[in-house]
Amino acid sequence: MTLNDLVTRVRSYTRDTTGTLFELSDIENFINEGIDKLRQIKSLETMATLTNDEQSVDLLPPQYHYCLAVYSASRCFSQDEQHYLAQTFAEEFNGLYDLIELGIKEGTIVIADDGGNPINNDISMDGVTNVYFKEI
Repeated sequence: MTLNDLVTRVRSYTRDTTGTLFELSDIENFINEGIDKLRQIKSLETMATLTNDEQSVDLLPPQYHYCLAVYSASRCFSQDEQHYLAQTFAEEFNGLYDLIELGIKEGTIVIADDGGNPINNDISMDGVTNVYFKEI
């Protein structure tokens, strides 16, 4: 999804179809704040912020792009003191965050760079170490 698509999705979630309730700059800042949250996951730490309308989300698999709109909607509702809706959207984002993090750790979600090379840094490969016998 592009930044423009995400803004449209946020406006849909917040029922701000006329664009009069929430400032565009606030929505875009909240989307980038969501990206900052996702950067806490090691494989996504190089994810770029969105600065122009046609820029797309990178690294994050397409089926999870909308989670940035969910996060932004949560922050918009919080700003508007609609705490129940803010909490509902925040819980949905946290659930998606946990699914993404778990999927990366389990290897079911593969994060790839622009060249298609996997960059899953969260997968830990624990090897068995022989601590009882020395090899001769």
